Amino acid sequence: MNKKVLIACSIFKEEIDFLLQKEGEELDIEIVWIDAGLHSDPVFLEKELSSALLKADDLGKNDVRLLFGWGCLPQMDSITAGKGNSMIAAKNCLSAFLGDDKARKLEQNNSMLMTPSWVRIWPANMKKFFGWNEVDFRMNLGRYDRILVLDSGLHPLTDDEILEFFDLVQVPVEFESLNLDHFHNILSKLLA
Repeated sequence: MNKKVLIACSIFKEEIDFLLQKEGEELDIEIVWIDAGLHSDPVFLEKELSSALLKADDLGKNDVRLLFGWGCLPQMDSITAGKGNSMIAAKNCLSAFLGDDKARKLEQNNSMLMTPSWVRIWPANMKKFFGWNEVDFRMNLGRYDRILVLDSGLHPLTDDEILEFFDLVQVPVEFESLNLDHFHNILSKLLA
C-alpha cells in the first residue's frame, strides 16, 4: 500500500497535529504544508499547489489528499483533474471546521469568522499581498459588526494578541468555542 500524502493549508496545522495525536496510532502519511492565506494570491496558490503535487509525484506517491476548501482557488478542480486526488467537500477552512450551514448561520449576524491562527497571520498576509495599512484594515473590516473567533482551545489568543488585533481593525472581537468533531469527521474521511 502506498503511503498517503496530505497537502494541506497550514491554517489546519494545530488541529491536524492534535487530532492525529489523539488517534494514538501511527498513520502512514506524509504532510506537505502550504502557507495559509495564499488564497489572497490565486496565482501564487496555484503555483504552490502544483509544486506540491509534483513533489508527491516525484516521491512516487499516488495517494494524494488535499485539505483546502474548494473556494480557496477557483481552478482547484482543473489542477487536480484526472489525478485521482481526494479533496474535502467544504467551501473554505471555516466551513471545514463548522460545516457550511453553521458557518453561514454565524456569518448572518454581520460577523467575520476567524480562528486564533487566522487572527495571528491575517494582518501580515493582507500587508504582504495587498499592501494594507491601518486605514485599509479599518475600511475593509468596518462593514462587520464583529469578528467572531472560533477557538478550539488548542492555542488561544493572549490578551495582548486580542488587544493588538482590535487596535488594528477597530471591530469588536468576540469568541465562541469550536468543537472539532466536524473537522475530525472530515479529516477521517479524507484520510480513510
